[in-house]
Amino acid sequence: MATYDLDCLFVHVPKADNHYLPIGDFFNITYMPMGVPAMAELLHREGRRVEICHLGVEWLVDRDESVERIYEGRRIRAIGFPLYWHYQAYDTIQVAAAMAKAHPEAFIFLGGITAGYFADEIIDRYRFIDAVVRGHGESVVADVVAALCDGASPESVPNLTLRDPETGAPGETGKSASSAIPLDDLVFGDLGTMRHAEVYAASFGFPLAYAQEHTPDENRSMLSMGRAFFPLFVGRGCPWICSFCGGNRGTLAKVTGTAKVVWRSQHRVVDDIRLARDLGYRTMALCFDPTPTRDEYYVELFRRIREARLDVDFYFECWGLPTPRFVREFRRTFPSPESYIAISPDAGDEHVRRLNKQPFYTDAELLATLRTLDELEISADVFFTLALPGERLGQARRTAELKREIATTFRNARRVMTWTVQLEPGSPQFERPSELGMLTDRNCFADFYEAHGGKRADTYSSLGYKILDYFGDERDEGEIEDFERHMQHLKCLEFCFLAKDPRQWNAPAAGRRHCFDRRTELARRRGHAPPRIAIGADAGYESALAEEARLRGDRPRRRWVPEQRIETEVAV
Repeated sequence: MATYDLDCLFVHVPKADNHYLPIGDFFNITYMPMGVPAMAELLHREGRRVEICHLGVEWLVDRDESVERIYEGRRIRAIGFPLYWHYQAYDTIQVAAAMAKAHPEAFIFLGGITAGYFADEIIDRYRFIDAVVRGHGESVVADVVAALCDGASPESVPNLTLRDPETGAPGETGKSASSAIPLDDLVFGDLGTMRHAEVYAASFGFPLAYAQEHTPDENRSMLSMGRAFFPLFVGRGCPWICSFCGGNRGTLAKVTGTAKVVWRSQHRVVDDIRLARDLGYRTMALCFDPTPTRDEYYVELFRRIREARLDVDFYFECWGLPTPRFVREFRRTFPSPESYIAISPDAGDEHVRRLNKQPFYTDAELLATLRTLDELEISADVFFTLALPGERLGQARRTAELKREIATTFRNARRVMTWTVQLEPGSPQFERPSELGMLTDRNCFADFYEAHGGKRADTYSSLGYKILDYFGDERDEGEIEDFERHMQHLKCLEFCFLAKDPRQWNAPAAGRRHCFDRRTELARRRGHAPPRIAIGADAGYESALAEEARLRGDRPRRRWVPEQRIETEVAV
C-alpha cells in the first residue's frame, strides 16, 4: 500500500487580484471559514496527519514561496479547498488545478456554500476536481478521509457530489440533513495544525483586505481596526430571507439540507475564547443573531465570560436590533472602548429596507438603539448599503441624510459606512433578478470565475448587476458595467467615508481628500509622478484609475500560481 506524508491538506486561497485606488493592490478573504480549523482538529484527534495552508499567510512569510514548492515531493492523500465566498472562485480553481497536477495521487475536493451551491456545475466543468462537499463538512470530510485511508472509494459517504467514473457526469451520494457530529464535539479555536498560525493570528482584522503595498504595521493602522479579530463560532442556521444574502434560509436548505438554527453550548464557546487568547487574540468577533428578540443565549454567554474572568473585547455585528438587556449585559462584560456593537440597517429609506432586509425595524427603533449605546458609552459601527432592489436615487439620498444624522448626533458612532455589495449566489437577487427589477450578468459558477479572474475583478467597484431605472435619467440607458461606473461615482461624491483612522468616519469631501493623499503616497512609493486628477464633480473614479494606469504602467496581476488555461468538460 502506498505511503503518504499527509492524510489531508486544507488550502485556504484568498482572492489575490484586487486593486482599489486608495488601497492599491490587495488580497482579501483573509479569514478562513470557521469550520476549517474544526475539521482539521477533528481529523488530528482521530490520528490523521493533517495540515492547513493559508496562501495569504505564506505570502506574508515569504513572498517568493509557492504552494507547489511547499509540498513538493510530499505525497498527500486528500486536498480540500474551502470555497465559501464567491470572491475566491477564480483563485481557488486555479490553485486546485495546479495542486492536482503536482499531486496526481491526491483526492481533490471543494467545500463551502458557494461550492455546494454550484456543485454539479463544478464537477461537470473541472475534471481535476473529484468531489464537492454539500453542506456542513465535519462528518463528511472525516468519513472521506477514513475511506481513502482504508483504500476504499468515498462513494458511500453522504453529502458528496462525485463524478461518475464511467460517464464523467456529476452524481450525488446519499443525503443527510445535518452533520452526524454535534457542534459541541468540535473545537473551532485550535490552530495547531496550521502553518505559521502565529502570523495568521497577528495579521488579519476587519475589513478583510490586506494591502500588498503596505507594511504589516500600516495595514493594522490604516486598513483594520488596529488588531486581529478572532471569528468566534457560536452556531449556524438562518430563519430569514434577505434579497442580497446568499446565506438565507432557502439557500442553506438547498445546500446543507437544513436552515435550522443550532447553537453551541456556551461553555464550549468559552473554551474557544481561551484558545484564541493563547494565540494572542484580544478581540472576539461574530455576526450571528438569528433570533434578535430572544437574547437568553448571549446573556448566559456573557455571564460565563465574566465568571471565567476572560479579559477580551468583542465586535458583535447585529443583523436585527439588540435588546436593551443584551446591550446592558454587553456593556457590563466588555467595558473597553475597543468593544463594538455594529448595526446594519442597510437602507436609509424604510420602504427599501422593508423590501430587502429581515428582520425589519424602523428608523425610530434604530435611533433609539443608538441612543442607548451612546448613553452606555458603547462604541458603535453602522453599515448602509446602496443599490438594493427597489431603491432609486432619491431613496439612496435618504440613506445619505440618515447617515449624516447618525454621524453628527451620536458621539459613540465611530464609523458610519456605506457600501455596495456584489451579486451573491443563492440570493433572491441572483435567483429572481427580473422580479426584483434587476439585470445581472452572473448566472452560473463560470460567470463568477471569469469575473474574479478578469478585468472586473475588483471587490469594491464591481457589482455584477444593475438596478433598472435607478437614476431616472440618461445614466439608466447603459449596460451593467456603465451602471457599476455610475454607482462608483455616486459613492465617491456622496457617500465616501474614508478616514486616516479606520475606526472613524469622514464626510464625503474630506474622504475624497484623504483618498487623494493616499494615492499620492502610493505614487511616491512606486516611483512615478503623483496624481493630478482629484475625484469630484468633474472627474470620476474611472478617470483617476486611468490616470494611475498611465503613470504607473502595466500593473502585474497577483496570482497564487502561474495563470493557466483550464480545459472544461461542458460545452460553454
